[in-house]
Amino acid sequence: MMSNSYGTGRRAEAAGSVIAAAVLADCRAALADAGQPPTFSDAGLQVFLNEAIREYSQHLPRVAEAALTALAGVRRYALPGDALAVLDVAYPEGAEPATYLTRLPHKGRAFAAAPAAYDFLPRHDLTSPPALLLSFDPGTGATLLVRYTRPHAAVATANDYLTVPAGHHHVLVQYILFAAARRLQAAEQAAPTSGSLLMGQLAANARRLELAYLNALNRILTQRSGESAVVAWGGGR
Repeated sequence: MMSNSYGTGRRAEAAGSVIAAAVLADCRAALADAGQPPTFSDAGLQVFLNEAIREYSQHLPRVAEAALTALAGVRRYALPGDALAVLDVAYPEGAEPATYLTRLPHKGRAFAAAPAAYDFLPRHDLTSPPALLLSFDPGTGATLLVRYTRPHAAVATANDYLTVPAGHHHVLVQYILFAAARRLQAAEQAAPTSGSLLMGQLAANARRLELAYLNALNRILTQRSGESAVVAWGGGR
């Protein structure tokens, strides 16, 4: 489905049901870039789309789960390499009511004495994967259910499905429009074809589209900040 004429996004569709080509088509229409050859190639717009997904993921990453099987005497467990943060750890999995571990900084004294605590060790380089560190020895064979955040999937082809919610695709479009305007501005600065008036117009247009992108993103972030928190019932071990 095409986005509406006001740039407020796509009509509601199920998550994972929109392919990259649909968003890229919306972008090309908004850019009025239907010439032959077009100003921006399909590959170039896809690069902008992946930039938009990376930027979106910094603010609104997707949530995933990892089930870790406890081993005797093991307190450190590797998490998927793209894990950004841990939201909670249920242990043991399937308890009724659910029980969650408490997060404490592993370098503090309280961590060593805690009967049921964890800490998240993020990945800052390529030397080791992110990890979950426990303050106790879990029961062998028990399962730790970890909810964590990860970036949204980049697209390799125009037929790939987007993991960004369809209701937020207008934010991706706004970013791509900004990225395209910024590219035109940089090209003119590198090899001027006209006077300072054109450079000023390109700079103003890039700034206008940057603000439109930030406003679209901030509206979603403001809405999210007002959502009620989910209370996790049950205490630690």
